[in-house]
Amino acid sequence: MRNGGITSEHGGIILAMILRILGWLGASSGVGALLYWQVVLAEGAYLGPRAVRCIYQLGAQRYDAVRQPWQQSADAILLPHLHAALANRNAPRILDVATGTGRVPRLLCADPSFHGVVTALDLTPAMLAQARRKAPALPVLWLQAEANALPGTAASVDLVTCLEALEYFPQPRQALHEMVRVLRPGGTLLLSKVPDNWARLLPGRALQRSQLAQTLHDLGCADVHFAPWQDGHYELVWAKRR
Repeated sequence: MRNGGITSEHGGIILAMILRILGWLGASSGVGALLYWQVVLAEGAYLGPRAVRCIYQLGAQRYDAVRQPWQQSADAILLPHLHAALANRNAPRILDVATGTGRVPRLLCADPSFHGVVTALDLTPAMLAQARRKAPALPVLWLQAEANALPGTAASVDLVTCLEALEYFPQPRQALHEMVRVLRPGGTLLLSKVPDNWARLLPGRALQRSQLAQTLHDLGCADVHFAPWQDGHYELVWAKRR
């Protein structure tokens, strides 16, 4: 499949070469450490959308298996926030940005009382293919799209979710602008962020708590809250659109 001028096969060859170089250089090498940071820790964020897409194209089939040890406990914390955001809303509209393998749509649609409309988007075709395979009967609109140019009109969505992805977008603040743009007044934005001590490893991408709170306030959000998530590897962030 071809996206943005690069095929997944070609991208896979490029990434395999990078990983092989990592092995040659060894963990003690400064260049090896730099590549490890770029490819593994930053997940290709500084190398551009094509590199990010390539990494997730290669890892899509193993993505959920890697996450399985902590998935259930993380979802147990996430679910009450989803329910609270949609309380007293009839036929709510939800946009899940960077849906991956469809975690949020599956959680929502597993609730028999849920009668909303879910749109789930991701940059990577292989991740969307996994999402469709895991939930072929769900009434979800799956879209390939980028976070810095979201589909949909302004003030059209009741809940926007974006989990484990914000730091890896090429323009995190632009993505936040887009998420707030499509939210209705009173709607909820539910994000995750890396903790502040990890944010220092992703300069120009990850936002400190104070920076994110100020950015959301400037974009038109209020009541910004933070809570630990996934054993301290992430924090959940939620806010209301004014």
